[in-house]
Amino acid sequence: MSSTAAATEPTRTVDDAGAVPFADFAIGEFADLVAMSRELGRTGDWVVQTPFGLFVHGYDEARSILRDPAWISVLAGVAMLDGTGPAGGGSHSAGSNGTGRTSVNFSALMARASGDAPVGTGGEAMRARPNVLSVEGDDHRRLRRLFGRAFTPAAADRLRPFMAAHASTLVDRLVSAGGGEVVSELCDPYPVPVICRLLGVTDDDWGQFGRWAETIFGLFDGDAEAVVGRLGDIAVAQAELGAYVVDLIERRRLEPADDLLSELIGISDEGDRLSEDELIGMVEALLIAGTDTTRNQLGATLAVLADRPEQYAALRADPDRIPAYVEESLRYIGAVRTAMRVATADVVVNDLLFPAGTVVMIGLHAASLSGGCPRHSATSAQDTHAELDRAGLDPYRFDPSVPREHPHLAFGSGAHHCLGAFLARAELAEALRAFVDRVESFELSEPVQWKPLSLGIWGPSRMHLRLNTPPLAERMTAGTLPPASTPVDLGTSAERDRYLAEIAPLRRAIHASVPELIARPRFPPLIRLVTTAARIGWAVYAGRLLDRRLSPDERREQTYRRLRLAATKLGPAYIKLAQLIAAGEGVFPDALVAECRQCRDQVPAEPWPAVRAVVEDDLGPLEGRFSHFDTEATAAASIAQVHAARLPDGTQVMVKVQRPGIRRRVERDLAVLAWVAPKLVGRIPITALANPPALVELFAETITEELDFRVEVANLFEVDRALRATTTGRWQVPEPVLDGVTERVIVMSRVAGRPLSELRPDDLADGEAAAIFRQMNDALLHGACVTGVFHGDFHAGNVFIDTEGTPPGQPPVIGLVDFGITGRLEGPKRVAFLRYVVGLLTGDLESQISGMIDLGAFGPGSDPEQVIAELRLDRPGFDPLELTEDEFTAEFRALISGLLANGARIPKELMLFIKNFAYLCSVTGELEPEMEVLAQFERIASSFFARNGVRMATEIGFSPSPDAVDKRIIRQAMGISPRHERVTWRLIRGRREGLKSRVSNSD
Repeated sequence: MSSTAAATEPTRTVDDAGAVPFADFAIGEFADLVAMSRELGRTGDWVVQTPFGLFVHGYDEARSILRDPAWISVLAGVAMLDGTGPAGGGSHSAGSNGTGRTSVNFSALMARASGDAPVGTGGEAMRARPNVLSVEGDDHRRLRRLFGRAFTPAAADRLRPFMAAHASTLVDRLVSAGGGEVVSELCDPYPVPVICRLLGVTDDDWGQFGRWAETIFGLFDGDAEAVVGRLGDIAVAQAELGAYVVDLIERRRLEPADDLLSELIGISDEGDRLSEDELIGMVEALLIAGTDTTRNQLGATLAVLADRPEQYAALRADPDRIPAYVEESLRYIGAVRTAMRVATADVVVNDLLFPAGTVVMIGLHAASLSGGCPRHSATSAQDTHAELDRAGLDPYRFDPSVPREHPHLAFGSGAHHCLGAFLARAELAEALRAFVDRVESFELSEPVQWKPLSLGIWGPSRMHLRLNTPPLAERMTAGTLPPASTPVDLGTSAERDRYLAEIAPLRRAIHASVPELIARPRFPPLIRLVTTAARIGWAVYAGRLLDRRLSPDERREQTYRRLRLAATKLGPAYIKLAQLIAAGEGVFPDALVAECRQCRDQVPAEPWPAVRAVVEDDLGPLEGRFSHFDTEATAAASIAQVHAARLPDGTQVMVKVQRPGIRRRVERDLAVLAWVAPKLVGRIPITALANPPALVELFAETITEELDFRVEVANLFEVDRALRATTTGRWQVPEPVLDGVTERVIVMSRVAGRPLSELRPDDLADGEAAAIFRQMNDALLHGACVTGVFHGDFHAGNVFIDTEGTPPGQPPVIGLVDFGITGRLEGPKRVAFLRYVVGLLTGDLESQISGMIDLGAFGPGSDPEQVIAELRLDRPGFDPLELTEDEFTAEFRALISGLLANGARIPKELMLFIKNFAYLCSVTGELEPEMEVLAQFERIASSFFARNGVRMATEIGFSPSPDAVDKRIIRQAMGISPRHERVTWRLIRGRREGLKSRVSNSD
């Protein structure tokens, strides 16, 4: 089932396009969850790619991964990086460690959250202590061996009398009142005193333990923004709990008692004892893992029985079946639905390779539900389910009388099988027994409120019951009944998966062709070279004759206009170059940028006969495919133009048509550029810095992929999936008609809205500009750093805003079109980019430069510390606009010299990312010039850290707290002096103009 990669040769990896089916299912209620699990079981697949990662739902595969030591828990991985696990050092400096990760002092990055704790907490806030949940290997076996002596069935049985008495007291209060809200009156107050009694905590301190538990549980809220706001309180609670346990340990050492803590203190195995830190870690783990799970599982069990009065009556008639009911509840409606695992080596599961570092979600609940099924089969799956249903063996129904083929996975499996499983079973059984003994019948008095399914531990948040009273005329349901056995929409698309798999070899072939296209020819295409030189030369030098009477600024504007016209006449390759310049606001002169923008929306369209010929060559006669086709283009660009059309069924579509003969022209122009570029190296500072041959390579990589529209559609599918994983805002992308997609034609749905750059401040409600800015940056960060794919060409014609029908307080829908240019970061490149971004947002210079080196922005083998020293980057508070003219000139020349000495170049993906970011800053600055910029960046960064902490920890070696980002760090990254108290887009625009003026004077 599972083996290391060396033992077998897999035919595919999870990273291969289309290798793992994609599923995007919407789950609002428990019935949706069961329906989703049932439908996944019908597909015959055992793993799917969701917007939030790989999800393993097959029982055999889930159990195999849980039991395979090559897969470790995510908590253990984080602990190792923190220095508390077996591989942790605890005091590493930043920088590449040769494994594609960065070793950074995790505790230092948590300092700000820890700093929220009051003086006297000992600096222990937010500290990750070693426990059985957070270590692996020999350390895990050691702790489990020592702890296991105290977590036996006999130890749990000793607490049963207290559990029964405590549960009876709580149930009696409900019975006396004729019912009540059972979550707050039974489920929540039940487990904490049991844990306290287990540990030897006095009854007077139960309330304090409950408050600490409630606060620390806030760390697992599915709302990242809420977690950020609670970090200070969580740090205080953890510190106070640690101090309490330290004191309790000292008391138990002096006066041992009949409790778990005393037993653990006294446990010795050949002289090996638990340290104080390990004892504290155990108490914290027990409080978290043994409290919230029990209270939620108890509530869920009662909800299930509320929906099944006949099952409850059978249980009252035979209370000895309580253990069977508990087991079936754990299987059917387990409070813990998933477990995260990280591959420590290349691992093969069912002929599918999971590379080292792959993170998967194990569907404990989904796998437990399907565990009673025969081996999944894609053929006649519905017949199989029907036969099971008729035989009373349907695993998607709650039935304690049915023996299941496999044990459930609610407590996990393998090395991390829940150590407290005996205790949890005893707690649930005694609570259920107390309820059954005292309650003859019960029903809901109002609908159940459930916690969000996004939470790691799930159950009812509010459940009112009527006890021992005549039934209501109409019985309410708790929402735990199985759904109708009809197929549900998993958001899957086998057609898209197959398409991506088919296009992957084509994409690789295109990339492999680039070196040959840009290999410097011995002789350039002479006619094309002369034509190009003549048009560019005229644009640059004609001003000496024609513009002599104009001012310097007017002469430059005329030169830029002639250059734009020359690019238009030279054709697609040069138009595309102009479009790239148009996206470089802040890098190139404003007048040049403004002129080049016309190459986006003022490019002459191809004549209709030529367009029709392309469409009919690729799709067949126009009349057979469309009931209407506009002969006038709605938009024309360098590579293609777009026409509105209508399908025979009345569907309105847009048709993108490639310009005839463009591939041959582009290849010819690349040959000219490849011949000219090396001659420009070192001629002028800016050109030297730009590394012309590298720019030609970048340009070739970009434009060659754009020339095949089949690849563009694959890009669209992948970006669409990446957008679905973002948690902010709503998105809209075109839906391609796949039988209308060829190398030169795409038929697709329309995207509603207005171009973002056409919006004016009055078009948006208060806060909408900021919301759009955050949403688009969030998608950009997530795509580049997490999924490894992002839209690479944000500009006026590609971003649409649809404000129609937007609910008050909600951001508008953002539409994206044109996926020909897409940023793609695979494997080590994506990890390097993640390291660069995290370093940028946390003020860690060495991580930034290490990431840029691995991306290829500096020469191979460059040393991060040397680059920082030579570029003089480590100067806190440095503001170039506060220098004198002479100082600025010297700084600028030193910077260029340092960049050239270190082989600086801009990798394609970094260029696309920065270009997109610059566009968003520019357009948002126009919409809301007085926006508080630092506050927006702080929210974006904090939210990104909160959502992706686990991935950062496993991939780059550290996971900064969401609170590790503050305005001071962002201000420093932007090079803005603290004397500017309020940083707005207006201020940034003014600073940019000042920098451009000084650079121009220094050049």
